[in-house]
This record gives sequence, structure tokens and C-alpha cells, in this order.
Amino acid sequence: MTPEVTLRTATAADAGFIAEMLAEAASWDRPPHEAPPALADLLAEPRVADYIEDWGRSGDAGVIAAIGDRPVGACWMRCFTADHPGYGFLGADVPGIGLAVVPEARGSGTGRRLLEALIDAADERGAGVIGLSVAEANSAARALYEHLGFVVVGREGGSLTMRLDLVSDATHDL
Repeated sequence: MTPEVTLRTATAADAGFIAEMLAEAASWDRPPHEAPPALADLLAEPRVADYIEDWGRSGDAGVIAAIGDRPVGACWMRCFTADHPGYGFLGADVPGIGLAVVPEARGSGTGRRLLEALIDAADERGAGVIGLSVAEANSAARALYEHLGFVVVGREGGSLTMRLDLVSDATHDL
């Protein structure tokens, strides 16, 4: 029997786990059973650190997936500035998102559930658009994003910038 995955709203207390998920997202293509990069090394890059620094500030939102009390994934969003653009920057009024699931929970639909919940949260907050950056080679993530309506609007190095135009009262169960 597959354990039940539950979703809950992220809080400032989840900053450490969201940081772990940032490391998972940044190393999506590492060999199985290899540890993600050290968080301190990742956070030395300002564009990466911008995704979690001072997590819980005004405008931040996220969703945590858990099996029992154990978190297994996160999807989060925050707005960036031109001075601190993150990846896939679409403007100061466009939240950028991050998404990651621990390796043992991948392929279970958890990432999709997290992303759908975050899309709903962004829509409820009145965001007209959300954006993200994904490695062009990450075909599984790209397929999920495209299935949920994200479109490619730019390219930077080996990454694609994608956006989703939100429509209030729309359903995300495509």
C-alpha cells in the first residue's frame, strides 16, 4: 500500500526544508543515491540564495507535501527584483516558483499536486502570471509544466524560462 501524501501550507518554520528542496532542484540530474550539493555552496550563488533568503517575508507562499510527519516535497513562490532576479525573471510583479520532491517520492504525482496547489494559491493571491526556470534537459519537469499550461518564453544557457497566465475561477485539473 502506498503511503498517503498530504499537503499543507508552508510557514516560516519550513525555511530549512525549503532550502533542502532548493538543493534537490539544483541537482535534479545527479546520480541516484548521491547527496545533493552542500547548501552553503549553493547559497554562495546570490541568484540561488534569493529563492530562500529570509523565507517567510511578505509575498512568499508555499506548499509542503508530507507522508505522515515527514516532508517529502515543496513548491514555493516569491517575487524577485531586477537587482535580485533569481532565474527566469519575468518582472518584479511576477512570482517565480521553485519545486522539488525527494528522490524516493518522485514519480508518484506529488510534484503535480504541489504545483497545482501553488497555482491555486497564486491565483487566490491575485497573481496574474507566475514564472519559473527549468533545465532544458529536465524533460520530466518540462512535461509537467507544459501539461499544466506553462509556455516557454525565453532561454538562458541550458535553461528555459516558462510562464503561466492565471485566470481566476479556472480549473487546473487539465
